[in-house]
Amino acid sequence: MRILLIAAMLALPLSAGGEYWCWDGDFFELELVDADLQITHFADLINCCPDPITFEVHVGDATIFVVEHWEDPCDCECCTDIKVTLADVPAGPWIINYSWFDIEIWDWTFESFQIEVPDLGQGYIPVLGEIWDSDCLDPTSLPGFGELPSCWSSVKVLYR
Repeated sequence: MRILLIAAMLALPLSAGGEYWCWDGDFFELELVDADLQITHFADLINCCPDPITFEVHVGDATIFVVEHWEDPCDCECCTDIKVTLADVPAGPWIINYSWFDIEIWDWTFESFQIEVPDLGQGYIPVLGEIWDSDCLDPTSLPGFGELPSCWSSVKVLYR
């Protein structure tokens, strides 16, 4: 019985609650420079080898829809930061609707943001620009997240 318990503890994911350190930790930062919008999705739990990460961008009446996609060729998951730039965002007030497949709920989800883009003579359709990802992160890379738990100390306590 003790051996099964120890084996189960060693097989736990990256946090003490049986979840990854970034579980439900998604947050966003939007930065508008002139007419270029940079969207960063922090603490995104995705496949650990998501190549390629792609985006779809669609423009509605007052909404710009940004959809994050990634492949899942590996049988593993990790926490990462993803950044996409939309260049030449049309002038005016916009709702940015950013959606992604959320592993935590195993369904598509979204966040919405409001921005006001100045008129700098840009066109009517934003251009998909640079896409960047951080690769797999450890919990100390973001403020507010602790270090990886040490399963060994729990095993050691049980052994004694």
